[in-house]
Amino acid sequence: MKSLLIIAVFFMPLLTTAQTKKDIFNPEFPLVFFGADFSQVQFTKEEEFTNKPEILRFFVDCNNLLKSPGYQNLLRKKMHRDEIEYDFSYVTSVNESIDWQKVYSDNIDYSISDEEIENMINRLNINQETYKDRIGLLLCEENYSKTKPLGTVAIVFFGVNDLKPILIKHFSCKPGGIGFLNYWGIINLNALVYLKKIEKELR
Repeated sequence: MKSLLIIAVFFMPLLTTAQTKKDIFNPEFPLVFFGADFSQVQFTKEEEFTNKPEILRFFVDCNNLLKSPGYQNLLRKKMHRDEIEYDFSYVTSVNESIDWQKVYSDNIDYSISDEEIENMINRLNINQETYKDRIGLLLCEENYSKTKPLGTVAIVFFGVNDLKPILIKHFSCKPGGIGFLNYWGIINLNALVYLKKIEKELR
């Protein structure tokens, strides 16, 4: 009996720090936004994209946009938090390693499986000690299709302690705007706006 009590006490901290879906919009749980991961994105159909050599710059610009004051204010409002931590260093490293010639295909129905999204989280090599007990937010860019036209991104919340997804929502909307960045950047903006609907679904 005594040994069982010791085991229970030992594992109690692990149980109390495991986040659930109901904790995502709870301001008592610190949140870290890790940015937009383009490592598994596909631009479809291939021949409709003409700026291929500059695509890596687009990944940088998208994340810079997500760090702008307007986007930060929007995220704080949607997540009901006075402060949200930002660390885009991990997605920056991953995005820099992408072979731009391999992000184009003709599969206009391409999507990322939930299993692969979990692998993406692990490949970021996040410092779990630095962000212990935090909830992580990651945008996994999926399919930018000019044919449909439609942009899809997976909105991912995960526990930093175990690097396991808490919630994955695949969001799609039509692109629009002047210039390549604005045309596709609207996808991530609308994904942040969509957080309000996700909150309602979790009630």
